[in-house]
Amino acid sequence: MSVTLRRIRPLLLALAASLAAPALATAQTVEQFYTGKQMSLVIGGAAGSGYDIIGRILSKHFGKYLPGNPRIIVRNMPGAGGIIATNYMNTVAEKDGTVFAVVGREAIFDPLFSGAESKATYDSRKFVWMGTPNREVGMAYVMTATKIDSIEDVQKREVTSAASGATSGSAVSARVLNALLGTKFKIITGYPGGAEALLAMENGEVDARVVTGFAGPEAIKVNDWIARGKAKLLLQLAVQSHPKYQHVPLITQFAKNENDRMVMELMFIGQELGRPFFAPPGVPADRAKALQDAFAKTMEDAEFQQEAKDYELSPLLAADISAVVEKVYAFPKETLARAIDVIAATAK
Repeated sequence: MSVTLRRIRPLLLALAASLAAPALATAQTVEQFYTGKQMSLVIGGAAGSGYDIIGRILSKHFGKYLPGNPRIIVRNMPGAGGIIATNYMNTVAEKDGTVFAVVGREAIFDPLFSGAESKATYDSRKFVWMGTPNREVGMAYVMTATKIDSIEDVQKREVTSAASGATSGSAVSARVLNALLGTKFKIITGYPGGAEALLAMENGEVDARVVTGFAGPEAIKVNDWIARGKAKLLLQLAVQSHPKYQHVPLITQFAKNENDRMVMELMFIGQELGRPFFAPPGVPADRAKALQDAFAKTMEDAEFQQEAKDYELSPLLAADISAVVEKVYAFPKETLARAIDVIAATAK
């Protein structure tokens, strides 16, 4: 072997090794990748919130259905209704399948509904959707002592509705019904949360409540009232009937024309996302599928179902969530513009 060849041989071996490394990494199985790994679940809400609780319940069971059984730690990242966490997932989070998130469903479509004013940096169609444990349903309900029997009655006479602040979901949603259906909800603000609003209803201070998320402790309390004849559900704020509330009419049933119906559908189709779980764009296809499969299996886990029973589980999986997101992005521009105008007007 010549002196020159002996000198360059180590360099050639090093070059060959570096070229082979990506191929070896690519050949790594999903199980090999996740074995011994620590994953992060980013929760776009504060500790103790509904998103936090369901996220922590899921994190206890999710790892056992992912090849390699990685550990999962939870990281709360509240702010801007979930936009901060969603921006993080889009631009900062590792794209290797070790990070996933659950955020407020309103954040998913903020780039569309807020337009130039949006702080979002993402296109929601590009995320790796995993699913949601429950399809959320908004609800208008009233105490029976008011003698209100239907949403048509609220179109005829004033009904007081409990809310927290003027721009809270319970206030805006009541104004949306006033704008779209001609109801006469009079919003009474100043109730810090659902518990205080329910107490006010029970004490006769207010008549009704309109909420974008009817689940957990609030739904349990109201359903108990209904069983005792003290309250009545008037209207679902959703585009598909919740399995438990098939007897309650949908808002879209009251549309005056096809244009109104499309606006209603656009405004409330996001309820289908419930509490959406997703991974960043760019996760390798095999790991993305493993995340989606693990989510589906977690939804069938008996222990998970027992712990999360207060959330009235009605899961949608990856393909379902993707279909909803694609549908919203495909709405005609004029329908989106009208929905934005309604939201802007009712948020004031």
